[in-house]
Amino acid sequence: MSLRRPSIVALAAGTVALASTGAFGAEDWAAVVGGGADDGLTKRLEANVRTIPGTDTRFLVGGFVQLDGLFTRDKQTGDEQATFLPTATPFGPAESDQRASIRQSQINWLSYTPSPVGTVSVRAMANLFSLDFDGKTKFSLWQLYVGIADTLVVGKAYSTFVDPDALPTTLDFNGPAGATSTQQWLVRASLPLGAGWTLAGGVEDSQAEHHLGGPSFDARTRARRPDLAAHLRYDFERGHVQVAALSRRVELTATTPAGTFERNLDGSGIAISGSLATFGDDSIVAQYLTGKGIGRYFNDAVSVTGASLASDGRLDIARGSGATLYYQRFWTADWMTVAGASTQWASDAGARPPDALNRVVYASANLVHRFTPTLLAGVEGLWGRATRVDGVSATNARLQLSLRLLVD
Repeated sequence: MSLRRPSIVALAAGTVALASTGAFGAEDWAAVVGGGADDGLTKRLEANVRTIPGTDTRFLVGGFVQLDGLFTRDKQTGDEQATFLPTATPFGPAESDQRASIRQSQINWLSYTPSPVGTVSVRAMANLFSLDFDGKTKFSLWQLYVGIADTLVVGKAYSTFVDPDALPTTLDFNGPAGATSTQQWLVRASLPLGAGWTLAGGVEDSQAEHHLGGPSFDARTRARRPDLAAHLRYDFERGHVQVAALSRRVELTATTPAGTFERNLDGSGIAISGSLATFGDDSIVAQYLTGKGIGRYFNDAVSVTGASLASDGRLDIARGSGATLYYQRFWTADWMTVAGASTQWASDAGARPPDALNRVVYASANLVHRFTPTLLAGVEGLWGRATRVDGVSATNARLQLSLRLLVD
């Protein structure tokens, strides 16, 4: 789902979350999304016990103000410049770019209310990043859901196909290209199976209205039904493993010099992810996902439609795959590093335009320091490479300085 060199000294702490080390290791105090962030919000709620008068509802209204200084070697193509997107790597000459951004700043609501059917939780999260990644700074709702005990979630939340506890805590907002962190409207039911096992299934917004155009190829997709997703998860003392499956049905229309083709296609995907505590408080997280028609589930897809022409001339969707591996190192209680790499690629099967992207690589490493419980600062280096169908490659690099102040 989708920078330069400056002269500012800016700042912050994490963005796309890390393994739920809170469950088996040190608290992931830099995480602002994902499982680590949810654990942190719960702890902040308990530390600042507030109740709605006349009720048993405990609540937290809090967030943070974040300033990012972004120094990019080559200005990215497209409107979005405040997060690092290897798919936006320029293949021709480009100027360097430097800018400051406050768009990661975030506000959260979290509440717990006891009820006869279990604890009812309400979670909302908004920031200043446009949901369309169009470069605009505007108030955007990224999460809004109601949960009943550990059995039902209704609203906008992480897809059932996503493993929030396997997301690395990068300072960059979007995070690794080959990972998935999709949040969408859904209804999800979970069934604890005992001994650490949980089974979940969801009916979800397909978000399948996509368009990919070029001088000789135009492809459009739309959903024929909601997406269906399920996962089986096993939690153990030192980490977790999750296997997820996805089913989609989309209508694909493609226009080429040979004519216009239409076809209804079934898309499907599988994701394997997990986390593992290693030495001391350190941990490792990994993801692998693959499937046909699942481009929009990648953080930075080489093609959201995945349209191609098979050898028999029929319209088809190419397989897309991604792999991510990151390590979180706690140097001390208040110093941490998260480093790793991610890649995403399209299958070679089928004909696609020569200038279409075929593979992207994303790598990053950071150093984050917690000055106080509410003030974090960090620096992160990022590198990306994009490769087209014709084999031509281009690279880009960025330095990000970030500062974040928590406010409750």
